[in-house]
Amino acid sequence: MVESSEVITSGATAHDAQWSAFLTSDGGSFYIRAPNTTSPTGKQSLLSLLEIAESLGCTTAWMLVDRQRFDFVSVVSAFKFLGFQLSQSVFKDTGSNKIHALLRYELE
Repeated sequence: MVESSEVITSGATAHDAQWSAFLTSDGGSFYIRAPNTTSPTGKQSLLSLLEIAESLGCTTAWMLVDRQRFDFVSVVSAFKFLGFQLSQSVFKDTGSNKIHALLRYELE
């Protein structure tokens, strides 16, 4: 498990945006969970995680985005702009009872 955090301030409020990622046991896929709150500076955290995936020899990185986010469409659009492709599959997180959309990024 790899994590990358940033603090996002909005007025007097600060939010911790934590990106987390894990590698599949076969080493071929790298899964990244987008934080609940993102900012333009979060792009650097994402790029760092993609670099880690590439250095581990992964061929594919998968982005998990909570489908219940209020900004779901704009977040998915931003990831598509960065080269991710929306998958028809979903990822069910039974621990937090959330369903995530999957976006695929080819590292090769």
